[in-house]
Amino acid sequence: MTQEPSHTASLDPLIARVIDECGEVVIMELDADRVEELIQRLGPALDAALGDEFTEVTVRIVLGSACTTAAKAIDHFVAALQLPYGATQGWTDFREALDDRSAKAECVVVVNASQLLKYEDYDLWQELVDNLHHDQRSGCLYRGWNTLVLVDTPNGWSEWAFRSYTAEER
Repeated sequence: MTQEPSHTASLDPLIARVIDECGEVVIMELDADRVEELIQRLGPALDAALGDEFTEVTVRIVLGSACTTAAKAIDHFVAALQLPYGATQGWTDFREALDDRSAKAECVVVVNASQLLKYEDYDLWQELVDNLHHDQRSGCLYRGWNTLVLVDTPNGWSEWAFRSYTAEER
């Protein structure tokens, strides 16, 4: 089955946004039936735009609906990011493992992102988000970057538990 060009092209602005906002948090709305295509196209697009002969961009995927609590999130993120087993021992160990990661060119996509840590408090959600992205490409030593892409349906974001907190910050 072939896809119509307009169907494929409609993801181009979202992919361009991820490339433009490299090292940041990118929040986007996307229908569930388009997520797989986004993920399939994102890796090659990031590689073409930001990779080089020494750096290959890695795209990691986490299911937000499987990470509704801190304990569940730790297990899933440790597996997706291939962190050491010791990172599963608790939030402090997990945070330390995130801090100790070697510099990479990496994009973490959280699908069903409105469900991420929904049974925890906003501060814990913010701490996780803050630790999953960075941009350390400037300076004399290349230290890599991590982009965090939070994807959910428009309905998912409208029911997001932390919507009121982020509205206050704006």
